[in-house]
Amino acid sequence: MNARQFLVVLAATALFLVMAASFLGNVNWPNSPTSIPVYDPNATSNNGIANRMFESFAITIILIAILLGAAMIGGVYLAKMDEPGKVGP
Repeated sequence: MNARQFLVVLAATALFLVMAASFLGNVNWPNSPTSIPVYDPNATSNNGIANRMFESFAITIILIAILLGAAMIGGVYLAKMDEPGKVGP
């Protein structure tokens, strides 16, 4: 096993141990469900997750939507190609 493979195994093991510790650790779960305000159309403050997201990160959400749309169109275009690697009709 060379040094690169050893580092990959070491990184994967460390990630697994961190995930296992987070799942198996002492977590104080609530006894009853809590309500999360999702959207309040009459809100005058930052109540609700949707209100906060669209007021604070509106441009970011729009850019992410454009990027995901372009990726979806590109994926469909690549999937419809007749021959792999050939571009155009």
